[in-house]
Formats: sequence, structure tokens, C-alpha cells
Amino acid sequence: MSKIFKRKKLFGLVCVLILVPLIIAGCNNNDANNDDVADEEAEVAQESLLTDDLTYTNLYSSDIGLDIYWEFNEDEDALHMMLESPGSGWLSVGFDATTRMNEAKIIIAGFDGDDNFQLEEHIGTSPTSHEQIDEIYITESTGEREEDSSIAEFIIPLDGDSRYAIEPGETYEVIVAFHSDDDSFMQRHTQRASVEIDF
Repeated sequence: MSKIFKRKKLFGLVCVLILVPLIIAGCNNNDANNDDVADEEAEVAQESLLTDDLTYTNLYSSDIGLDIYWEFNEDEDALHMMLESPGSGWLSVGFDATTRMNEAKIIIAGFDGDDNFQLEEHIGTSPTSHEQIDEIYITESTGEREEDSSIAEFIIPLDGDSRYAIEPGETYEVIVAFHSDDDSFMQRHTQRASVEIDF
């Protein structure tokens, strides 16, 4: 066997030894990337606690850690919404505020002393205060909480008799707030934010 052939054979063997680990590593990286994509998609999907066969696919994560999930139901002329906060106290969302919370249509939810879920509808009466309204628009709601998180889910009616006017594809300024551990709806928030959401 000639020296040239031996060198070519040795060179080919070295190439194989170098390329095989690189190919394997590349395949593993692709698998990892695919897992990352799947994880991201899984994080967006949220199962409803209130409505069978409903999975939320729209999500806005606020800087204060409160997540807003929503789905429109055009057949029922309604907006399904879920709030999830990093606290065990009340949590809320408000629409159509003018200055801070003034005139905002607020939905606030939490749990009573017996851990029963409760939801109230409020109106902002000044930039820093609100009160419960007499009318009840939201009739379907539920929630659950753990030591370090709370969930409130409800169905917002969007028909002509409702005080809420939210349309798909429109952008709205929304106020969100929560308390880390207090259930009194009159207790000042632990965190609040004003955000723009493209519904």
C-alpha cells in the first residue's frame, strides 16, 4: 500500500472523527430549539376553569407579573377573560379610565374569609378611589388560589345592555392591579400598572 494512499485513508478517518460529533451536536441543538418553541407555545395556552373546551391563546404579561388571558366568543357576544397574579390577595382589571382609575370600569376579584371566590364590579370615582356599582353585568365567574398565585376568570358581556365595549382587533388602555396577600377590595394595591393591549 503506497504512502499516499495511507495518508489519504488517515486523513479521511480524521475527518470522520471530527464531523460525526459535530453532526450529533447539531441534531441535539435542533431538538433543544424545537423544545424551546414547544415550551413557548405551551406557555401561551391556558385551560379555562369556567368553560369546557375553552383554551386561552391570547396572553398579555404585564411588567408587574399579572397575566391577562382572553378569548372572544362572537356567537355569545362575550369576552372570556382570565387574570393570574403572583399574589394571594385580590386582583383586578379596569377599562376606559380617564385619569389613573377615574371613571374606570373595574372588575375586582378575590376570596372571602372562608376562601369562597367573590367578584365585584366597581367604578373609579377619582384618580385614586373606586366603589362598587349596583348593577351586575358579569354573572359567570370563578377562581382559585395558592400560596403565591391567584386566578380569577369571568365572562364579560358585550351586548347592547352591557357597560363594557371591547372589540376584537382594537387597542385599549387597561389598568391592572393586585394585592400580594389581602382580600379586602378597599385595601390599596401592592402593584398596579397601566398597559395597552391589542385585543
